[in-house]
Amino acid sequence: MKHKGLNQLLCAATVNNRFRETLLHNPAQAIATGYFDHTFSLTPEERDLVVSIQAQKLEDFAAQVYGWISGYTNGNGNGNGKNGNGNGHRQKSWLTTEPCVDLYSARAPVPA
Repeated sequence: MKHKGLNQLLCAATVNNRFRETLLHNPAQAIATGYFDHTFSLTPEERDLVVSIQAQKLEDFAAQVYGWISGYTNGNGNGNGKNGNGNGHRQKSWLTTEPCVDLYSARAPVPA
């Protein structure tokens, strides 16, 4: 699965409000901390993208990630016009074609 780490990062942000807020306000910390016992395997380029995104809502964050993957934006919302696949059709969104990893069922450790 291409961009598996980005997919997992967005899935975690979708199901957990605390992680989502950390990702939106301090993405470097979100990556470093991970989601409960799950860490995200990001390429250096993916990590640079995530820490460069400035978004107030997860929808905007995800749109910038998709734009980067599809070649439409450079990570900060500035488009370069490459939003098609060369034959007049838009590329399929990886967010709708790749299944989310089941991070929803992850639970916080129970204090001793």
